[in-house]
Amino acid sequence: MLVLFGIMRTQIVTEGCTKLEVPELKSFRTLAGDYAPSLTSVFYNPHMEFSRDISVLALQTLANEHRGLVVCDPLAGVGARGIRYAKEVSGLSKVVINDLSSVSFELIKRNVNLNDVSPIVELKNSDANVLLLENAHEFDFVDLDPFGSPVKFVDSACVALKRRGMLAVTATDTAPLSGVHVRACMRKYGARPLKTEYHHEIGIRILTGFCQRVAGKHELALVPVLAHATLHYFRIYLLVRRGARNVDEIFKQQGYVSHCHDCGRRVFAYGMVPELEKTCTCGGRMFHAGPMWLGSLMNRAFLHDMIAEIGRKNFRLKREEVKLLGRCADEAGGPPLFYDVHEIARRTRSQPPKLDDLISRLRKLGYSASRTHFSDTGFKTDASMDELVKIFKDL
Repeated sequence: MLVLFGIMRTQIVTEGCTKLEVPELKSFRTLAGDYAPSLTSVFYNPHMEFSRDISVLALQTLANEHRGLVVCDPLAGVGARGIRYAKEVSGLSKVVINDLSSVSFELIKRNVNLNDVSPIVELKNSDANVLLLENAHEFDFVDLDPFGSPVKFVDSACVALKRRGMLAVTATDTAPLSGVHVRACMRKYGARPLKTEYHHEIGIRILTGFCQRVAGKHELALVPVLAHATLHYFRIYLLVRRGARNVDEIFKQQGYVSHCHDCGRRVFAYGMVPELEKTCTCGGRMFHAGPMWLGSLMNRAFLHDMIAEIGRKNFRLKREEVKLLGRCADEAGGPPLFYDVHEIARRTRSQPPKLDDLISRLRKLGYSASRTHFSDTGFKTDASMDELVKIFKDL
C-alpha cells in the first residue's frame, strides 16, 4: 500500500508482527538495483530486517532475566528498532525512540500509532549524544545503530547505561575495520587492522575492544554475548558489569595478533603494550593488528536462550537466523580467529577436505574444533598451523 507523507511517497511493510510506514522502496534503488537508504530523507534499510530480528531475540532474552527494562533507540530513522522492541518484546516498561530529524520524528509518531504502542513509548526529537548524556544511568538497553561508524556515540551511551544493562552496537564502516583503509581505522578506533583471510573477525574484535576501552573510563566492563558479521555490517551485544576490578579483567584479554603472510602462522600477545614478534619461525616478517578483544565473542547459554525464543517467533528470515545463532553457539568458547580450508589447502598444495571430516579428525586428535559463522569455509581450532599442515597432508 502506498501513502503520501508530505512530499515523500511511502509504503507499509511488515517486519515480525510490526507494521512500518517507510519511504517507498523502489524510489531509493540504485542503478545496480540495490537499496541506497542515504538517498531518502528518512533512513530505513530493508536489508537490516535480519539484524532487527536478532536484536528482538537478544532483548527478549535479557528481559526474561530482568523485567521492567527501559530501552533507548537514539538513532531511530523511521523507528523500526524501537517500535519493534515495544511491539514484540515482553517485559519492557519504557522504550525511548529518538531522532534528530524532524521529518523522521513525524514518521516515527505515525508508526507508533500504527502499532498501538504509545503507552510504553516516549518520543524524542534530539541530538543522540545530548539525549544519552541527559539520561545518565537511565537505560537498561541502548541500541546504537548509526549510518557508518558508531564511535562518536559510544561514550555517551556508556553514561546512559544502568549497572546491569546491555549495549548493542552496529558498525557499517567494515572496510576500515577489516584492513582496507588502515589509517581510517587507526584514527577512529585507535587500532591497526590487518588484511588476512580472517579480516572480518579482526574487525569485529577491534570494534569490541574499542567499546570496552571507552567503557573502561566509566568503570564499566563490557562482556560480549554475541557478535556477528553479516552482509555490510558488524553487530555486537555487550553486557554491562560495573567496577574497576571487572574492567581490569576485561583489559587483560585485550591484545594483538601477529600474522605471517609467508606461512600463515598467527601469534597472540595479551596486554595493552606487549612485546610483539618481529620475525616468524619460518623467517618471514610478522604483521601486527590491535589492540583488540581476544576473549570470547559468544556466550553459549545466552545464544541457546535466543534460539529458544526464535521458536516462538514467525520471522520471515527464521531459517537463516537459526543457522547464524547455531553457528555462533558452536564457536562459543573457542580460540580467537579462524582458519580457512582453501587457504591451508593452497599452502599445502592439497585438495580442501570436507569441513565436517576435518572437524571430526581434529576432535579425535584431542583439539577443539568447530565451524564459524564468519565464513562457510572457515573453522576454529586450537591446533597450530604446523599441526594443521600435517593433518591436511595426511587427509
